[in-house]
Order: sequence, then C-alpha cells, then structure tokens
Amino acid sequence: MDQPRPRGGADLLAEADRQRDAGAWDTAARGYASWLALHPQDAAITIQLGHCLRETGDAAGALAAYRRAARWRPQDADLQVHIGHALKLGGDVPAARAAYSRALEIDAGSDAAWREFAALLGQGADPVMALGADPALAPDGGLSLAGELCVAFDLSDLLSWFATSRVPSGIQRVQIELVSAALRPGAPAGRLLLVAFNAGTGTWRPLPREIFARLTSLCRAGGEAEDPSWREAVAAAGAALAASPDLAFPGDAWLVNLGTSWGLADYHLALRAAKTHAALRYTTLVHDCGPLVVPEHCAPEQVTDFSRWFAGLGPHADLLLTGSEATTGDLARLQALLLPGLPRPPVAVLRLDAAPPRPPAAAAIHPSVAALEGRPYVLFVATLESRKDHLFVLNAWLALLRAQPDRVPLLVCVGRPGFQSGPIFALLRAAPGLTEGVLVMSDIPDASLARLYAGALFTLYNSHHEGWGLPVTEALALGKVVVAPAHSGLVEAGSGLALHFAPQSEPEFLVHLEHLLFTPGAIAAAEAHIKASLRLRSWAAVADQLLGILAAAPPAEATPMPVAPLGLVQPLGIAPAMRPTPTMALADLLRAGPFWHPPEEFGCWTRPGRAHLRIAHDAPPGTALRLLVTLRAPSAGGRVVLRAGRGDMLALELPPAGRITAAIDLLAEGNGLDLTIEASATGAAGATADAALRQVGVGVVSVMLCARDDLAARLEYLERQRFAWPIHE
Repeated sequence: MDQPRPRGGADLLAEADRQRDAGAWDTAARGYASWLALHPQDAAITIQLGHCLRETGDAAGALAAYRRAARWRPQDADLQVHIGHALKLGGDVPAARAAYSRALEIDAGSDAAWREFAALLGQGADPVMALGADPALAPDGGLSLAGELCVAFDLSDLLSWFATSRVPSGIQRVQIELVSAALRPGAPAGRLLLVAFNAGTGTWRPLPREIFARLTSLCRAGGEAEDPSWREAVAAAGAALAASPDLAFPGDAWLVNLGTSWGLADYHLALRAAKTHAALRYTTLVHDCGPLVVPEHCAPEQVTDFSRWFAGLGPHADLLLTGSEATTGDLARLQALLLPGLPRPPVAVLRLDAAPPRPPAAAAIHPSVAALEGRPYVLFVATLESRKDHLFVLNAWLALLRAQPDRVPLLVCVGRPGFQSGPIFALLRAAPGLTEGVLVMSDIPDASLARLYAGALFTLYNSHHEGWGLPVTEALALGKVVVAPAHSGLVEAGSGLALHFAPQSEPEFLVHLEHLLFTPGAIAAAEAHIKASLRLRSWAAVADQLLGILAAAPPAEATPMPVAPLGLVQPLGIAPAMRPTPTMALADLLRAGPFWHPPEEFGCWTRPGRAHLRIAHDAPPGTALRLLVTLRAPSAGGRVVLRAGRGDMLALELPPAGRITAAIDLLAEGNGLDLTIEASATGAAGATADAALRQVGVGVVSVMLCARDDLAARLEYLERQRFAWPIHE
C-alpha cells in the first residue's frame, strides 16, 4: 500500500524528476534511489526508478524495482505491463507474456496489455502458456494436459456468434458469465481449459484465456461490431486457434459445452473419436427444448439440427445439465416419448438464478439510451422473433393506447430481429399509435442495458416457451417489477416475485399493466417486496456448483452402443425431419473414424482413405446375415473396396455419378460388425459451398443388416432405394 509522501527531501525528488524529463536516465535513477533510501515504501517513485533503469537497458534492475512496487500494488494492471516490458527486455518472453496475462486478468480492458499479448501471440509464442498449464506434447503431436479435475469449456458457438455480433444474447451471456466466474482467481477447480471445435479436423484446440477475457470485456463495454479493437480481438481468436495444436484430452477430463453445439457439423462423431483415446466425459447444458416443444416458432433448419442433436444426447453425454426444473421435465418427457430404447444420461439442474455483474463503470452509454433520460417507459428485453410473441404484447399495448392514450408511457423493446420478425415490424408500421408509442433498439451493450433497466418504470416479458428467462431474473436483480406468463422456466426465473398471467390471456396481462400504470404506489410497493424478498446467487456460486457437480460425478464408463434391430434401414443422410427418432441416432452412430465428410441430404461422402461403419447388432454368433450398402459415385466415378469384418473384400467399379447396392453375406461374430470402405480421391463432389476444395471417396446412401433369409426386409430395402417415399416425422 502506498504511504503518504513525506515533505523532507523534496528538492532531491524534484531534481530527479527534472533529470527524468530531460532524458538523463542514469542521473534520474540515482536521484530516485537516493530518495528511496530515505523513503523505501514509496511505490510511485519505485516505479519511476524502474522506468529509468529500463531506459538505460538495465532489465534486471528495472524488474527488481517493478516487483518491489507490485508488493504494494498487486492489483495494478499498468504495473504488470511494465513488469512484462522489463522481462521482454531481458529476453524472457514466456515470463513477459505471463505478466501481460496477469495485467489482462486484473483489467481485461487494458489496451496496453492486450497489444503486448497480441504481439507475442503473433510471434508464435506457445498458445498454451496462457492456459496456466504445463505443456507436454502427446505422442500424436497434440497437446496433452494432466491434472486431477480437468474441465475444458467448449466455446465454439460463442466464437461463432462473436464473428458476426458483439452483443450477446441469453445463451451467450450464460456462457460468458459461467466461464468468467470459473476462471476467476481462487475458483475451486483443478485445471480449466478453453477450447473450440475445429470441424475440418474433427478436433478441439485450446484458446488462450486472455483472448476470451478481451472479447468478453469488449462485448460488455460496447456494441459496435465494426470497431477496430473488436475486430482485432475476433481476428486474434481465429489466428490463435489456427496456430494451436490439436488437444489430446487427458484421462477423465470433462468437455463442457454450455452453448449450442447442434449447429456444429459432426460434433458427435468427433466426440466418439476423442472418447476412444481417453476416458473423456462430456456434458452439455440443455438451455431449453423449444425447437421440439414449439417448432412452429423456430426456423425449420434449426428444428432439424436440434432434432439430430437431441437424438444423439443419450449415446454421447455422460451427464446432462439443465437450467431449470421445467427443462428437466421437458427433457425426460421428450426422451421417453420420442427416443425409446436409447440411453438416458443422468441430469443435474444448474439453476440460472444469478444476479448480473456490474457493468463497466467507464463504458460509454449508447446514444439511444441516453436520449431516454427522464422519459417514462416500460422495458421488454427479448429477441424480436416469433417465439417471444411480440405481437401479443404489441396488440395489448395498442389496446392500452386506444383506451387511455395520454396515460400510457413509451414501450421500449430491446432485441435483435430474429425468426419471423417481419409481422412485428409490419404491425409497428401499420398502427400509428405503436409507431409513436413503441421504440425498438438493437445491439445494446451491457452497460447501456443496465441503464435501461434502471430507468424503466417496470419490465415485461413474453414467450411461448423458455428454459429459464434471463431477462426476468436480471430485471428482478435490479429491483424492477416483471410481468411475465406463467409457464415453463419463466415461473422459476420469476422466483415467486414476478407478476404472472395465464399464457396468451390478454385480459389478465392488461390487468397487471393497468394496475402498475394507473394505481398510485403500485410500482413502489411491488419494488419494496422484491427488495425485501429476492434471494439470488452470484455467477461465481453457479459456476462453483457446476464444478462441484463435475468433481462429484463418477468415473467415465463406456456407454453401450444402442443396437439396431435386424432389418432396419439406416439412411446416412440428413432428412428434414422435425422430430428426433431412434433411427436418426442409430444412423449417426454408424460412422467411425476421421474419414467422413458431414452428412448431406442424399447420404454421406467418405474422405479418401479407409472409412469405417460400425453396426451394432444382437444376432447370435454364427447367424447367417446379409449386409446391403447403397453407394453413390462422385461425378468422375471410381473404385471402391468393401470388407465386412474379417470377410472377403468386394471390389466395385462405380460409373460416374451412378448408384449401386452392394450385398455382402457373412456370419455374425460378437455383437457388432465393422465395415471398411476404401476409396481413393476422385475429386470434388456435393453441393456444399466448399465443394470445389473437397476431395471425396464414395458416397454412402444407406445400409441395412438383416438375416440372410429375411426376404421381406431385403425387398423393402431395395424398394426404398428405387422408389420415392414420404418422410415420417
């Protein structure tokens, strides 16, 4: 701690300052040293001594001075930057990077620390050093990390979001707060890693935590996606991942995905591969089951992706996390209804009942928010999409405006346009009262959003379905009254303090609004009740609960592969199905190894080399079986070799763009069959954007394993290849 500076010797100090200003570094350093001999605990002058010594090239002396000052100023980010400069001057680049990292840990918004860190990253410094881990290369050339509890947070979709948007939505906010809290100094964890999935290689790569800290600091402070500082941080994340080695997960590590992995191509395939090399355990946070509960309010491609992901949860996850009891109930009901016979991992509830962190004090306030200062308004924070049902809210607000136009305040809607937002804006344009009485804002950063909450008369929220409802909790945490429908996770988010109405009941909704707007003292009384009764946790407490759940979980156990009944046709392509099915999960489990491209509508292309299909069955040993495989040739045709188990090889010449069904007879051995598909590179194929850059082997359309004498199954399979059939959802 700095001590009050004594007055004695002021002339000595003034002379040292004059010499410093004149660039006489040696003389200034001697003057400061003389002062410190009399006043050894003067931290500011100790730092000045370090500056002068550094200017003379005395790296060791400067470092000693800075570190002495750091004993009194342990939370001074600028001082850590100076320590990094001295270390770099002395040639100790890894230690310099650690000092810059410490500065970013203290103040993630430090531009000076970030510039130095980014420069060292660009020079090829080891990206793992920032993880706080002892790097050791695994035999395959990847990175291996040892430790008791090792937790790898997968930030893939968060980084994907940041590539196009700076302001987080609810799911991104949950990730940011949980991971930030888990990384805080003193958090109860053995080792924490930040990773991102590389779909091209089917591997995970480490992300330096300084980059995560920089991105989250900037996203909290501002909303401008084209700001040079923001674009630089996003680019640094991409460059760091491109330069990082693949991560070889240590035994018994946890891979934790708190985001939305259903949009990541072949995520489960890569997870299966990672689990074959280590006792890796996997958990994911199921935020909600909206795409299955209210699919009409979600984009069709989202429903399809979510359905495939949901179908694969049982066979791949060692534990499932949910944000509410409501989502836990949805999960159990949907699994039992739609996925009978598939594994059902244990479920742990991780309630998101956390108060939002304080926004950056120095952050600039968004101009639109500043313009509302002193004006009465009601706040609605939610993505402008069909699921949030803004039309319900706007029609109710229009009824209020028509009944009492002079007494209804402004309604402020904060959120980005989303799925089916067109009707919302159409209504706003068509109704003059709404045009003047409703203000829509997008990309409002955290600091400005907190100001919006603080200035609102009260808040409201609406949705057809929610896993939790973060805006409800955040409004209550800031002492604001919330009006929200009584369903799904919104009831839990309301903590017994929100004013709930029956879903889709405009009369009940209006009763609450009119009471708050037109009854003197109603808002103040409700706020007083919230202040007296609300009990929320910190995000640190939620993160600690998460880490505690992982630490207490039993060791990984191999999940038995679900067995497909003999005679089941298993298509490898992506059908536009709106519901998850067991067949969907079983077909995805067929593919093994790295020699596969992501599935397409027709089926799935192999990569050049040996691809594998692993078909689980329960036929007794010695049972006569027939395996039918329909293949699709690329445009140039090619040669493919099939081998089922230890049986004979079947070589086929495929005509250009042709299809052929191969039949292989074999006897059952054990409880599974490994089919090897070997094809050489034949050039590009498929309809994807990168088709011109992609080398493929052969396309696999579908497979079926049946008893050799099951003529009905064989006939049905051949008919399915020949005829068009409707898709059963």
